[in-house]
Amino acid sequence: MKKLLLLIAVMLAAVLAVGGCGTDKAAGEHGVGKIVLRYPEALQQYGFKEPLVLDKIPQRVVSLAHTPVLALYEMGVNQVAVPQNKMFSWPDELAKNAQELNTAMNDNFDIESIVVLQPDLVILGYHAKDSYGKILENEKIPVYYVDAGHVVTYKSVKELTDVLIEAFGKDNAGADKIKECFDNLEARMEEMRKENAGKKVMVLQSAPPRHFIQNKEGTLGSMADMLGYDNVYKNTESSLALLDREQALGYEPDLLLCVGGSATAEEHQQLMEEDFAKNPDYWNSIKAIREGHVIYLPVGYIASGGIEIVDRINSLIDMLETAEK
Repeated sequence: MKKLLLLIAVMLAAVLAVGGCGTDKAAGEHGVGKIVLRYPEALQQYGFKEPLVLDKIPQRVVSLAHTPVLALYEMGVNQVAVPQNKMFSWPDELAKNAQELNTAMNDNFDIESIVVLQPDLVILGYHAKDSYGKILENEKIPVYYVDAGHVVTYKSVKELTDVLIEAFGKDNAGADKIKECFDNLEARMEEMRKENAGKKVMVLQSAPPRHFIQNKEGTLGSMADMLGYDNVYKNTESSLALLDREQALGYEPDLLLCVGGSATAEEHQQLMEEDFAKNPDYWNSIKAIREGHVIYLPVGYIASGGIEIVDRINSLIDMLETAEK
């Protein structure tokens, strides 16, 4: 009998031990387990090799770069501060609960205001590591560095999003939705590459009367490249340069993409057409303008705001498909 009672006691202890592991696992999903933020290829080229490891899911995240904000929001990661956004509006719930910061990173930027927020993770553009990053790290605040600046490509956004999903997206409906959106876009882009093979594009970024031209590394230029167009501007030294009007006469693009600082495509179209009308002989010498193959785009196509780049590219594909009809 004693042996039987001892056996039952051992079995009960084993059951309780298994139950305890289950409890720990559930707690880990709510913030106890370690979080690993590795660095993607875009950041490794700048020397960021070792991943950032956190003891638990952060509860007070400050994002000082635009690119991770929407992905974190979709996955339910709490952000107490985000950058001010002039390209589009943050979701109402995010704007309501997170302080919006002027992150121009100039001499007037008050890094102490970030410390006061008591964040358990700050996401910062890699270029600020030796200035603001050093201050935050000295305060024992974990800092994860991301690609940031005027041009952040689709590839870089997707690499960062993959990292965030790996860290925060386990059994997460928001993460699943993000992955599905990227997969659907990739399929659409593959079809567009087949349709646009051999077609030439010129990409203008303009504030009339000044016009700049993008190569395939610019924000809009990279979108056109992913859709199968051959960019007429081949300069590899800079993704953006002042348009050489004489040189442009020899480009003969099949399509002209025009982007500017206007809030809507209609506003930018009006500015561009007014400028074209001042020198019609010149502008009509460019094939795409002469044949009416021009697509005008608003300010949101100048720089990327993170995963919203998926919506931007999908909208561009829609416009291209409509123009072909």
